[in-house]
Amino acid sequence: MGLFDFFRSEKRDNGNNFLRVNSPLFGGNSGVAVDKNSALSFSAVLACVRVISESIGSMPIHTYRIEEDGDRKLDKSHPVSQLIQRPNKYQTTYNFFSVALTNLLLEGNCYFYIVRDGSARPTELIYLNPDKVDVIPFEGSLFYEHTDFDQPIPQTEILHFMGTGFDGKKGKSVLKMQQDTIGLSLGANITAATYFGQSAQVAGVLKTDHKLTEEQIQRLRNSWNSRHQGPYNSNKTAILEQGMDFKPISISANDKQLLQSRQFQVEEIARIFRTPLSLIGHLEKSANHNSIEALSTDFVRFTLTPYLVQLEQEMNIKLFRENEFGQYEVKFDTKGLLRGDSNARATYYREMMQIGALSINEVRQAEQLNRIGEEGDIHYFPLNFAPIGTTEEEDD
Repeated sequence: MGLFDFFRSEKRDNGNNFLRVNSPLFGGNSGVAVDKNSALSFSAVLACVRVISESIGSMPIHTYRIEEDGDRKLDKSHPVSQLIQRPNKYQTTYNFFSVALTNLLLEGNCYFYIVRDGSARPTELIYLNPDKVDVIPFEGSLFYEHTDFDQPIPQTEILHFMGTGFDGKKGKSVLKMQQDTIGLSLGANITAATYFGQSAQVAGVLKTDHKLTEEQIQRLRNSWNSRHQGPYNSNKTAILEQGMDFKPISISANDKQLLQSRQFQVEEIARIFRTPLSLIGHLEKSANHNSIEALSTDFVRFTLTPYLVQLEQEMNIKLFRENEFGQYEVKFDTKGLLRGDSNARATYYREMMQIGALSINEVRQAEQLNRIGEEGDIHYFPLNFAPIGTTEEEDD
């Protein structure tokens, strides 16, 4: 059977391919519908997706030419470099990678169709909705079925950014793998909104031993609200008559448990996306500034780096022609996110210059400053440095 016959055959439904799922996922025992829109309605999910996708979207990415000696030279004139700066007619680099990571984080997959010219150079990257894509294994290769294409697309023509999976063909959706956790978070959110929005919870009561008429009760209510309700009337002294007493009502144990449950769900969501709590506005367990800075560094190393490596490897394989493979590469620049404060950077640059590892121009470029000419490319080293055993000892 040929590829096109296999493509149209119902035999693809025997489990060898991945069937499209457009309906919402139900959150298991939570009973709450979980899909992209509902998941993003929970602030912790939205914060995690935003901090990862926007961090990578705002990160500089460059194209390098690899020399024979292993040195990498920045190549802004290469077609791939220009393609990354303008992936298509309607997306910027920032929007391109933000969309890619948002789909990757929630759907587990993100697809872009590679448009090529007559010389096989990629000229455009077109976003494909993951809900409309099926991955078809056929004779040792992968092909992609999309509702807008009449024929299967070879894997060489698709940028496929893939999340956690079992077979290397398609990633698993976080919404499906963690539907109970996300569904429980959504359920707690709905419960809290319903409870506090529809409950008859009051801040306090006015008590008296005297019997009041309906007119007196209404006049007392209006008088109390006009004097003490609103931000401009808070903390004013209350004057009570006829033996009245004000008794405040504190939050109940059930209310406290609901709030604690919602806080715990925030930590659960952060754990799923491997995002430090401080980066999503949950600062209760962040001890001090130093610990937050260390967590931010770990965020780059352990959360962003796996995504960056996958993006780089997929683009290096699919965007460069076969005769360019291994001679060119695209790479994200993470130095901006890993930089410490000004004192720490100054100490680092000074020590690197003292051992000849960095030149003045390299330091200035790292700080996004202009070069100072060819003399700024000179590397210096201390004159008293020499290999061990080669110095002559002076006589006593």
